Amino acid sequence: MPGRRLAVAIAIAACCAAMALAAVEDPPGSAASAGGRPARTAVAAVRPQPSVIVPQLAAAPTATPPADPATAPPAEPSSSPPPAAARACGGLPRFNPATADEIMAGRLTIAPFAAVTVDPNRDGGVNWQLNPFGNPTWGQDFRSGGWIEDLVAAYLAGGPQAGAYQARAKQLAAGWLQALPPSGRDPQTLVCIAQAFPGQAWINDQIPPTVDYYAAHWMGAWNHGLMQDIKLLRIGCGYPPGAFGGDALRWRQTAVAQLTDAFEPNPLGPEIDAQGAVNEQATLYENFVYTLWQTALPALAACGYQPPGWITARIAKLPAFLGSATEPDGDLVQIGDSYVERPATSAHGGALVSVYPQAGYVFGRSGWTPAASFYSLRFGPGREIHGHNDHMGLTYYARGLDLIVDAGHDGYAATPYRTWLQSPEAASTLVLPKVPFSPGAATTLVADRIGRYGQFYELYDTAFDGDPRYRSVYVSQQPDLMLVLDRAQGGSTTSAYSQLWHLAPALTVTEVGASYAVASAAGAELTLARVALPGQVIPPGSTGVAVGQASPYQGWVSQQMLQRTPADTVTMTSTGPSAAILTLLVPTAPSTPVSYSISGSPAGPWQLRVTVGESVTFYTVTAGGAIT
Repeated sequence: MPGRRLAVAIAIAACCAAMALAAVEDPPGSAASAGGRPARTAVAAVRPQPSVIVPQLAAAPTATPPADPATAPPAEPSSSPPPAAARACGGLPRFNPATADEIMAGRLTIAPFAAVTVDPNRDGGVNWQLNPFGNPTWGQDFRSGGWIEDLVAAYLAGGPQAGAYQARAKQLAAGWLQALPPSGRDPQTLVCIAQAFPGQAWINDQIPPTVDYYAAHWMGAWNHGLMQDIKLLRIGCGYPPGAFGGDALRWRQTAVAQLTDAFEPNPLGPEIDAQGAVNEQATLYENFVYTLWQTALPALAACGYQPPGWITARIAKLPAFLGSATEPDGDLVQIGDSYVERPATSAHGGALVSVYPQAGYVFGRSGWTPAASFYSLRFGPGREIHGHNDHMGLTYYARGLDLIVDAGHDGYAATPYRTWLQSPEAASTLVLPKVPFSPGAATTLVADRIGRYGQFYELYDTAFDGDPRYRSVYVSQQPDLMLVLDRAQGGSTTSAYSQLWHLAPALTVTEVGASYAVASAAGAELTLARVALPGQVIPPGSTGVAVGQASPYQGWVSQQMLQRTPADTVTMTSTGPSAAILTLLVPTAPSTPVSYSISGSPAGPWQLRVTVGESVTFYTVTAGGAIT
């Protein structure tokens, strides 16, 4: 993939929960107090600055002190950096005078955050532990030093200010090298900056220990390990094999070996499984890994390496997964640590339903047109990497908009809000409030039946304190509707089971009864009706709506970094030692009549009649969870 180094669009590399800094307060104005319905203030979508962030590694070795740049001979301004260094860098940012001049003035902007004064005296006295926002994304981007490359690009562009840009780059880079040991440096940033100082020991002598540490501390079979290997490959192959006493050859060989190892059995599971599903449990990271491999494969070929065929076959399946996970509006469905983003590939015709049993996804649609309906369903291994505790959670898209969603993702700061976003309570699923939840519990796809206009799935787990939980889902495309039967047991007479339905921000609940809610948006309506099974009585107050609550969090959707939008969450509650909640979800044009009736003995099976406008359909539901 051409462009600046890995130029991978999403700054999601600045992620990760495992590297989050200490918890910080929520951004001002981001949470409403519980009880009232806050005003639905429009929140501007923000997209992070493209970047690749240096991972923070433990157990830093003693660094070789860099030589004093003040004693180094001045370099002649040049628009032609050494070819090896340029290849190892992979490309500098495009020269932007405004960005370069801001850095010259001691200020730095890392989008979507405000500008910060990082060098108040403009003397290189930067506090490299600075993090005014208490946000790991900003901190990682800042400490990576990648922004110094803007000055290198400015210098290499030539012109009357070239010498000043070079001197400022030296000043900042020298402080960066003094402040951060090899374990904390991005080696690619180092070689990119070194382009401006050919033959100068104060910086070039720091390349071997920095890259050596990076090569010796592989981060494993996920996107950070993949980025690490691409950098090692680019550096090792950019320089001649004998450079740095033969270290360049060793770096490239290490990268190739680790790229292959990521596909072998390991504690995180293979980076990409046989179906083309990435192990990070988030649709946006499927996309991110795909873009990384679009960089890695050409880099391998250019260096004379070819991955085994079984590995390239798995990589070749990534676009099919991304197509299946793309909603009819062209956006990836939000699952796990994912923003609302367009995939790097276009959705394409193919199977209308895709089941990924190892990774734990179901994606289905009525067709491949913008007018189609779409749904997703989660199951599979316990949470890891960028996954959420969203098992049995589903999403639903119809009538041109999102209807049922996951609460989303707003970044990696270790806040109570992020904890909630990762919790079962932020997914559209059945939860047992105040009951211990096990993130490591797997959810099994017990059954699936795939038809052209109707699909059935049954899921099972014991994630809530070891007690059984079942979800049966029937999805119809003629007409578009869903039937969801949740069953759980193991509680007491006072146990509350809550079926949560997170509505997209475009929808507003306009009507609520004991057993139903109706939500409306421009051109669409969604009916959520809890069907009383024969022998059941649904008491008043069993259906409620939460929006914009902060204690506990409920009724929010985050679609971009630092963004929180109040959004209705419909809750259907059942109290007792067990629960069986049958819910009908029907998207229609506004004012379309929806009705239903059910018959049968309390022991089942039950016959359900559903009328949507002039369409009448019939379903059989059993006490064991089958829906036909």
